[in-house]
Amino acid sequence: MSKIKSFDLSNVKLSQLVIHKVGNKTQEEPIELAEFEIEIENYSPLYKSVMDYFLKSFKPGPMYHFAPPEGQESFTDNEVFTATEAIFSNPYEQFMTRSREMAELLFEASTHPRIKGGELFVAVLRDCVVDGDVVDAIGLFKAEHKEMFLTVGDKTDVGNFELEQSEGVSVKKLDKGCLIFKCEEEKGYKVMLKDSPTRSVEALYWKESYLQLKPREDNFFHTKNYLDMCVGFVEEVFNEDHAVEKPAQIDLLNRSLKYFNEKEDFNVVDFENNVIEEPEAIEAFQEYKVDFQEKKEIPVFDEFKVSKEAVRKSKKEFKSIIKLDKKINITISGNEQNVEKGYDSERNMNYYMIFFNEEE
Repeated sequence: MSKIKSFDLSNVKLSQLVIHKVGNKTQEEPIELAEFEIEIENYSPLYKSVMDYFLKSFKPGPMYHFAPPEGQESFTDNEVFTATEAIFSNPYEQFMTRSREMAELLFEASTHPRIKGGELFVAVLRDCVVDGDVVDAIGLFKAEHKEMFLTVGDKTDVGNFELEQSEGVSVKKLDKGCLIFKCEEEKGYKVMLKDSPTRSVEALYWKESYLQLKPREDNFFHTKNYLDMCVGFVEEVFNEDHAVEKPAQIDLLNRSLKYFNEKEDFNVVDFENNVIEEPEAIEAFQEYKVDFQEKKEIPVFDEFKVSKEAVRKSKKEFKSIIKLDKKINITISGNEQNVEKGYDSERNMNYYMIFFNEEE
């Protein structure tokens, strides 16, 4: 028997679906609420396109919980959470009423002038595999951007073909989406956002104003925090202002990433002794860790299971290239002691000198 995947949406089934139109409230755009669900024939071409549109953006990554609204103490005061809870408890009786509530809450959150109106799809989904468990989910998907399509019609009586232009939603790109999984209800459910959420106003209103989410403190969370802290330490402390040249900075980042790539379990003492090494640098790192936790208002654990998905997603933050003027890049993957920086007074220019044994 094959082992069940930790995260798998390939066999998800659509149970219920409704679409509401939600405009931008401050732009005096309307909200139009549907009266009935949409029926789509199972496994028809339309069904497959809709499911692909809903789910293809979701990859293994960070999870969230519903958080208390501002000024409240419990996530049970979060109105999207309470609507979700009602649908999970009795989907066939509660779905339409609660989906309309979810659309109205989105309308109330759509107050920034840059937020685009669009269609809100609310779906009940079955057979989602999350952390190895098969669970139901509620999907919230918003379509904002429209594309123009040319449709070639039937051949006319005079012998030519009709050509029409229409506007619609491209199934290739989901603008905003979340999956609320029916597990960990006592903590505010497991919630996943579409892949690669940005820090733009448009994305933050969806995550923070509408859904009101907080990160779930799991191995992905702990791994990502530590990797972010390593990058911050190099940028803010282990830098040229403290007599640390660029090659040494890159080498520390490379060794940090290598440690997380190779280890299954993280231990802070092992990390400090084998990656940072120098006692003065370790002391500076420990001081930065305290500041990092206070500034970010997040815990940084000393032991946890390493999330390889968090490592993969963080790699782009670990820059291993020294960029010089224009079109000159030096990539350093190790042996930074063989790279020396100097200054040529006759040319009035900086330089790097590289020592090596063999050229490949």
